[in-house]
Amino acid sequence: MRIGGGNLVTHLHGAPSAQIYAALRGVGAPLGRMDSYGWRTLDRKPTPSDFDAAMREAYERGITPVILLEYEGSYQFLDPPQPIGSYRDWFIAGVAYARRFQPGGEWAKANQVSGWGATIFTAINEPDVQATIPREEYRRALEGLADGVHSVNRDLKVVPGGFATCNSHGDATLRGYGPAIAPLLEDGRLDGVDLHTYYNFRWFPLTRGRQFSAQSCFDRVKKAMGLSRDINFYATEYNISKSEGWARPETAAKLFLTAFWDEMAVVGADGRRPATVLAMPWNLGDTGAIEGPSYAMASGAAPWRPEARAIVLRNLIALAGSMHFVSIDREKGLLTLEGPTGRLLVWHDLEGWTDAPGSAWTVPLPAWAVTAELWGWDGLRRRVPVAGPEHRFAGLKPDETYMVFLPRPKP
Repeated sequence: MRIGGGNLVTHLHGAPSAQIYAALRGVGAPLGRMDSYGWRTLDRKPTPSDFDAAMREAYERGITPVILLEYEGSYQFLDPPQPIGSYRDWFIAGVAYARRFQPGGEWAKANQVSGWGATIFTAINEPDVQATIPREEYRRALEGLADGVHSVNRDLKVVPGGFATCNSHGDATLRGYGPAIAPLLEDGRLDGVDLHTYYNFRWFPLTRGRQFSAQSCFDRVKKAMGLSRDINFYATEYNISKSEGWARPETAAKLFLTAFWDEMAVVGADGRRPATVLAMPWNLGDTGAIEGPSYAMASGAAPWRPEARAIVLRNLIALAGSMHFVSIDREKGLLTLEGPTGRLLVWHDLEGWTDAPGSAWTVPLPAWAVTAELWGWDGLRRRVPVAGPEHRFAGLKPDETYMVFLPRPKP
């Protein structure tokens, strides 16, 4: 329940949303970021019914929504202007949207739906790009939203919409918006931060080590905020930019495997606690017609067909979708996951991602293991019988992320 995609734009339900739903189904992802540009009137009164039809569509397709209330800094300069609004405006919105769309909420009762709804509410996507919203007004808006949502249900999560500039400009303050909301993260009203990570050959090259990672940005942003509370990590957008030195689909797909585990295995302050709540690549539905080829993860539409990075994602969800982290060793670049189907080990065999890159990997074996599968970005590479305390996979090419799956024998 950490993986999905977007955007499911509320006024584009029906045929315009068919491609993204086909993509979510095609890779096996259960979450969709659902956003609205019409979620309130010009005098800032919430209109939760704007979401109703899109909610019905998501429910019928088995997708759980993550709500995003859109607001751009440019809205302040429209004619007539649309200012961000007061604490009270956002409090009222938080109450309205949580009351209607939480599991068991007004919408669920009206539609005779049980056990389904939104549990994560986000707002104001990438304020640090235009950086025109006054920081104090931004903080008060999120404070109002969080208080409104939590007045309905303390267990619902509120998160600021994603930030871009740690990734794009190396700015750990997020152009001042990070420190502005630090008190709300410190007291728990905001559950965590959403950092958009676009790995780029020139500007954010993960091939040069972990300093170009989601974990690095997360750590630096928290430090710039001066936080003592251990917060959670969200990523509603990330991808490998298929451009320049990474323009070959095979290269981008190989690096996407590393990026996926970078996003999924972000840890908290102790270096061990898994902190990732969401990791949603962008853009599963696009063929390149919308934003060009760099982030387009579809090779065809109607029917949707996966591009190479989407095939990697589909394989990963099939392989590890039911697993949980057992250990995360950042120094060695090793991850261990367990689940009902078996054990998965992941190794970042890249300079700067492990303390000992090489051409061989010795994997420890549980007593029950009888088979080991070596996986790479292009799928299953070897399947071998195993016995004893360990098995050595030789002949590996460095500068890749590898996985070993140990299937649990059937009773």
